[in-house]
Amino acid sequence: MMRLPCEVVRDLLPLFAEDMVSDESRRLIEEHLAECASCRAASEAMGAPVPDVQFRMDTAQGFVKYEKKKKRKLAVTIALITAAAVAAYFIMHIALLLGVIGFILLDGAFSQVKVDTDASHYSRYMGEEAENEYRNKWGMDESIFPDELTDDMQVLEYKMVYYNPWDAQFLSYLTVTYSQSDYEAELDRLADCGITPYKDYYGVTGFSDEEDPIAMNADDYQGFVYAIHTPEKKNTITYVELIFCNYAYDLDYKEYIPSEYLPLGFDAASDNPYEIRMRKD
Repeated sequence: MMRLPCEVVRDLLPLFAEDMVSDESRRLIEEHLAECASCRAASEAMGAPVPDVQFRMDTAQGFVKYEKKKKRKLAVTIALITAAAVAAYFIMHIALLLGVIGFILLDGAFSQVKVDTDASHYSRYMGEEAENEYRNKWGMDESIFPDELTDDMQVLEYKMVYYNPWDAQFLSYLTVTYSQSDYEAELDRLADCGITPYKDYYGVTGFSDEEDPIAMNADDYQGFVYAIHTPEKKNTITYVELIFCNYAYDLDYKEYIPSEYLPLGFDAASDNPYEIRMRKD
């Protein structure tokens, strides 16, 4: 609210006394005189009309009260809007968090174990030409497996198991009988693949008949890809991959593979001793 300085009011008093000021100037001078006793006395000395001091003071006090009440209402309104905005922010983030958790739980609940035993689908799951979700199996090298299945290979068994509740997991095995010459050539190829250290990973102590695998790619976290001689079958090789993460399978892998194809001592069930030891380390 504008208030005229005393010096300005004193200069205007002669004109005010002669009623020669504008309505707005008159209002401002009267408001000043209502609050300033010194200027009011000077105005009376000039014979100017004296404003109703009590009325003016009541009006000014009422205006102050009105302004304070309006400010209190504004402060309450701002506080309510702020509180509502903060509540909405937290509700939105809680909803997002619950939505993500719900998605993960539902995705895990509705994920199904995929099993394929059709050898004609082999190229969908194995090698560089595999479909996207099967191509990069946690970086494990699958070159131990044949690049492709040809007509001169006698496939005795084939199974691909895929499960992805939240982290992809793979289990595959392939048993092939070769002609004598092809068998020898395959042994040479597998010898070039080599055998990486594998004992003590997931409790593995070796393989049946105390034989080493023909070829082995082992990882202390992701699992194994290997080839072994097939018991009691001439010129026959079985290829196996056991690929997972977090030190355990989320499926009962023993349901999907003959026990004779697994390494001795292999344990990748949840909370297996190897997992417990590695997590402590």
